[in-house]
Amino acid sequence: MSAANLFAYVKIQVMEITLNLPENVYRNFSKLAEKKHRRVEEIITDKLQDDSSADNMDYEETVAGWTNEAVLALANLKIPSEQADRMSVLLDRLQEGVITDSEERELEVYTELYQISTLRKAYGIAEAVKRKLIGSPADLK
Repeated sequence: MSAANLFAYVKIQVMEITLNLPENVYRNFSKLAEKKHRRVEEIITDKLQDDSSADNMDYEETVAGWTNEAVLALANLKIPSEQADRMSVLLDRLQEGVITDSEERELEVYTELYQISTLRKAYGIAEAVKRKLIGSPADLK
């Protein structure tokens, strides 16, 4: 089945849209939906709502009011090495097909934290560039 033949119908309140998803993305959503005993559309809708939440939009405005030092600290944000190491172990176990249910839930938490921190870091980088504190992300420590 090609990516062009995969469609996800997502209904958000009164709006209905059609998404053309790459096969691997659709497959990942399908697996997650199966594990959670939910419909694929619900999983995709939840992900879209999480990614476009007002918290993220408000956060960008909040960072704009921070000091230069705080903006640079955010731009340099890194997850603790212990968490990164544990996430790596869990990802390896997932790929090997030997991950337990509790480990999979743990990986979901780490993945969500990683996504949030990466987004926050991006806001810090964007603000630092805007203020000319750095020229590009390559200028970070």
